[in-house]
Amino acid sequence: MRWTDLALLAALAALPSGAALAQGARDPAAASDWLKGTAPARPPVTGWRPGDEVPFEAQRRRPVAPVARPATLKPPRELATGAAPPPVGVTRLSDGNPDTKGAIGAEAARLPRDLWGAATAGRVAEAIAAANPRLGANRSLLQRILTAQLAPPGGAVGDEGRLFLARVDRLIEAGRLDDAEAMLQSAGWTDGARFARRFDIALLRDTMDEACAVMGQRPGLAPGLGARIYCLARAGDWSAAALTLHGARAGGLMSPQTLALMERFLDDGSADMGEALPDPEHVTPLEFRLFEAIGQPLSTAELPLPFAWADLNGNAGWKARLDAAERLARAGAIDPALLAAAYLDQRPAASGGVWDRAAAFQRIEAALDAGDAATLSDELPQAAPLFLQAGLDLPFARLVGPALSGLTLDPEAAETAAHLRLLVGLPETQQGNLPAPDRALVALAAGDPAAAAAFPQNSAGAAYAEALAAQPLPEPPPEGRGLALLAAMADVDAGLDGDVARAAAGLRRMVELGQPSDARQAAIELLMAEHMGGPRR
Repeated sequence: MRWTDLALLAALAALPSGAALAQGARDPAAASDWLKGTAPARPPVTGWRPGDEVPFEAQRRRPVAPVARPATLKPPRELATGAAPPPVGVTRLSDGNPDTKGAIGAEAARLPRDLWGAATAGRVAEAIAAANPRLGANRSLLQRILTAQLAPPGGAVGDEGRLFLARVDRLIEAGRLDDAEAMLQSAGWTDGARFARRFDIALLRDTMDEACAVMGQRPGLAPGLGARIYCLARAGDWSAAALTLHGARAGGLMSPQTLALMERFLDDGSADMGEALPDPEHVTPLEFRLFEAIGQPLSTAELPLPFAWADLNGNAGWKARLDAAERLARAGAIDPALLAAAYLDQRPAASGGVWDRAAAFQRIEAALDAGDAATLSDELPQAAPLFLQAGLDLPFARLVGPALSGLTLDPEAAETAAHLRLLVGLPETQQGNLPAPDRALVALAAGDPAAAAAFPQNSAGAAYAEALAAQPLPEPPPEGRGLALLAAMADVDAGLDGDVARAAAGLRRMVELGQPSDARQAAIELLMAEHMGGPRR
């Protein structure tokens, strides 16, 4: 070896190792450190040479040798035999097209899976947004349509998810937050658009913990800076919330109303508290909670229906809870059991309106529990008109009707009981003492082919009975059954306004489209509204 090579090796040996350089970059050593003996320790020196046995510590770091493959396992994939690239496939990383998701199966909803046929997703979404059924039977049918697991429209290619969001939006607008939440759970709500709706539902129901926790883990899901600030503040991170608000204010990224609410929410000491903020013309669920948080709660009576859920927990008082429960039950948005729970919560301390209905329901509930037919005979004929005039005849019938079977009641109470049971589609076995119009209704509800003859000639009952005798179509319309069914439901609702001909045509169409039981129940409700003289829904 030449002397130049020896010199080069000596120079390299004098250089610090890579570990020492890294340590020096983290903690540079001064001359005094070396003198005091506090300089960083050098890395350990190893005497291992190639060919020697691997040290024990190094063996621990070595990868585990592959285990021999049992002969029973599937053989490995064949290697490529040519230079041509393999065909490329595309697989969605999400849970698939959300338009196919739902809370109940198509069979359980009594709907064909191909309900939408070849209609475009945009047209179906517009029809769903415009649907506003008034009869209880039609509301129930729409609820099944919105929550069923159906095939997406044939024209939905490239527009996946639009119909799902339209369904959820329509459920929220109708106050059916339970159904909307179930839909979001079925499709997953870690998508921005779906999470925004889940966040609004949580605000309306005051159940923010889960939504804020998800947003904390994935801040990009936040529907806006306001939502992010609200959750940061709820988590106690006031400094981060204030910093985010400062950035939103500087960048003009928040509406003036939300900005003013956020400033008072985060720092009521420095915000201008000289006078209350004006009541807004439009309010989001987040702004509603912010108004509440700054001590300026808004009444839900003048707000859209979903906001009534905010009063169901009773924090606003029993009267507010009663009003909210009645409003939601009137729209068919909640289980009537929630209305019953509100009625039974306390003893009415006043009279008139909702107090009279609460007191009447408490007396009827006590009589039902005791099996007191005499008290029911006195109470039912007086209570039914109270609920009918308030548009609560259907919820009242669902709460009371099933428990009235088999009771021996006075003639007037027996007729009231028959009406309540007819409204909820329950068979009436004790019809011997019923007046002739009621017996005709019972025959129609039972699907009796002779029901048309039981009604006066040229009456609404006769027209509806004739329409219900139609037969289902052997083949669906070219555009599918769904759009035609929504249109037929609107025609049936016209019977509430006295348009018997249009209502009869709608009933016939519903039967032809495969929904005879819903059509029959809708006809009963139309005739009961006429017979009992209730308010137009």
